[in-house]
Amino acid sequence: MVEPKTIGRIKTAEPQSPAQRRHDLKVIVPVSHEIRTVEAFNAIPAENTVQEIITAGNSSFRFLRLARILLEKGHQAERQLQNEEAVYYVNRGSAKLQADGAEYTLGKGDVLYVGVQSRVTLHTDSNCDVSEFKAVECHTKYPVQLVRHTDIEGTELAADLGSRRPMSKRTVFKLVDKNVQANRLLFGDTYMAQRGGVGSYPPHFHGPDGPHGLGANAKEEIYHFRCETDIEGDVPYVLQNCALPQEKVNVYAHIFDETAINVTPTYHDTIAPPSVDFMFTWCLASFTEGHRDWAEIYNKPGYEKEW
Repeated sequence: MVEPKTIGRIKTAEPQSPAQRRHDLKVIVPVSHEIRTVEAFNAIPAENTVQEIITAGNSSFRFLRLARILLEKGHQAERQLQNEEAVYYVNRGSAKLQADGAEYTLGKGDVLYVGVQSRVTLHTDSNCDVSEFKAVECHTKYPVQLVRHTDIEGTELAADLGSRRPMSKRTVFKLVDKNVQANRLLFGDTYMAQRGGVGSYPPHFHGPDGPHGLGANAKEEIYHFRCETDIEGDVPYVLQNCALPQEKVNVYAHIFDETAINVTPTYHDTIAPPSVDFMFTWCLASFTEGHRDWAEIYNKPGYEKEW
């Protein structure tokens, strides 16, 4: 198992609107020379406020949403879920969350699942940096469920992958999976075994019916990256595959620290330069409520045995 660690320095920025958060990436597809747009979002939080990062208005997502909540002692945030379910993930610090009449204290890497029609209050005794991933159009109310990162470390929910390729060795911590009742959401974080690693390998996407589109069993997905370099003065980044499933050639975009991207319609594998270490949180929302099979994917042809 790859031990979780803190990657990337603390960053804050002035508040921005969701429209300002969207910054499309342009990549050239090899061979065809087509210019492709990749949906990317500035995910840097602002102090003592809720920042909506990915919304229905600034993205093509049907179900998934993302917000960042950065608080210091003496400040709080309130969230009212409608026909929505949410997971609250602590990136740094310690957070106290009140939901459905109870209070929960979460440390780094911990997750709280909260169901539809719930009111959530967040505060801290010191400081906290929390990501809120939501799925909309949810119709069954499931109870609040707390998952501590340490509870799944060393279990089958901490999947060690990449045994065939040393550079792709990593642990995928499935924090919200079969251990949590939910309508649409699956959630976790991934840590690489080495700098210059390859994550999410082999190329795959969550349209299990193949390269012909995203059917009823497909899932939307957000990646949120943190990365750092051991070269002083260098700017860390990773290369993210954004090839369409019917394409035989891979297409890579530069993704920088504190960037969230939409990987739904494309293959997603991630390559880091030799100097760069990275981790990412990922969140999936199933197109069909209750159909939450994490392993139901489509691999790039020829890569089926690369896991």
